[in-house]
Amino acid sequence: MADMLTILREKNPGIPFYSVLDPEFRPFGRVIEMDASSLIEEADKVEMPEAGSKYVPDLPALEALPIFDVVKNDLRGQGSCQIGYCWGYSSMLNCLEYHRASEHNIAVTDMVLLLAQQQDMEGLDLSCDKITAFYFPKGTVIEVYATTLHFCPCQVQDEGFKCIVVLPRGTNHPLEGEKPTLGDGRLLWAKDKWLVAHPDAPAVSRGAYPGLHGENYKINY
Repeated sequence: MADMLTILREKNPGIPFYSVLDPEFRPFGRVIEMDASSLIEEADKVEMPEAGSKYVPDLPALEALPIFDVVKNDLRGQGSCQIGYCWGYSSMLNCLEYHRASEHNIAVTDMVLLLAQQQDMEGLDLSCDKITAFYFPKGTVIEVYATTLHFCPCQVQDEGFKCIVVLPRGTNHPLEGEKPTLGDGRLLWAKDKWLVAHPDAPAVSRGAYPGLHGENYKINY
C-alpha cells in the first residue's frame, strides 16, 4: 500500500503537497527533536466533538503535566507559555491566520497543514495558489514561524485530527476594547491573531475579512 503522502498527492492534484520532514517546509517552520509522549498521551484522552472542530487556547490537563516546564524553557525560551488543543473534524481551507510570535504544534494524530507566507500577501489579500499543503505525521513536533499563515488542521482519517498548540500566554483569547485601525488591524480577530478568510468560509458572516482569493481547498484522503 502506498504511503500517506503519496496517497494525499494522488487525491489532491491541485495543490503542492509535501511533508513537514521535507526541505520544502523550511521557509514555513522547522521540525524539533523532542519527546512529547506525555503530552500526546494526555491529549489523546480528550473526547472528540460530535461535529466540527474545537480549539482551547490553554488546556489545564496539559499545562499540569511536568513537561510544561520543559516546553516553557526549551520551546518558548522561558517566555510566557500556554499549551492549548485543537481537535475535531475539518477538511477545508476556509481561513488562514498568523501571530506576532512562532507557534509550536505537536501532532497527536496524522494530519495536514495548509500554509502560506505573509510575504506573499498583497496588502490584506492572498491568492490561494500561494498555499502549500504539508503532511504532519503523528508524534512530530514543529515550530511554525510567525510569518507563516496557518489555520485549523485537516484530517487524514475518518476519526478526525488532534493537534497540541503552544503559544505565548493570552494568544487567541478574546479582544478587549476597540480593534486597531492601522496596518493589518482590519484582520485582528483575537489577541495576537490576525485572520483572513475565504469568501465561502462561515467566518465571513461573523465579520472576517474575505481576503483569500481562488479555490477553497478541500483535502481528500
